[in-house]
Amino acid sequence: MDKLTIANIRLWNLEDQRRDWHNDIADIPEDRMKEFLAKVSGTNRERNNLIDQINAGLRVLVDKAASKNTTFELTADDLLGTGKNKFYSGEDK
Repeated sequence: MDKLTIANIRLWNLEDQRRDWHNDIADIPEDRMKEFLAKVSGTNRERNNLIDQINAGLRVLVDKAASKNTTFELTADDLLGTGKNKFYSGEDK
């Protein structure tokens, strides 16, 4: 959930930047605009992947709870694949 929050905040900040550029769009160099659009696209794709991870994890938990399997064990790493998300790679985008 914290990773999804970070992705949402990044998207909101990008949207604020887009609004700031709205009136000056003709003055923005094409390469800078392409870089910006790539950031938006990449962040949105990561957000969608995180939502899919959360949904899949919840589905596993619901299915296991429905079967009343009392020997079921699941770690956070198994559930969400911690460390695989680019927002925690140490790379500042």
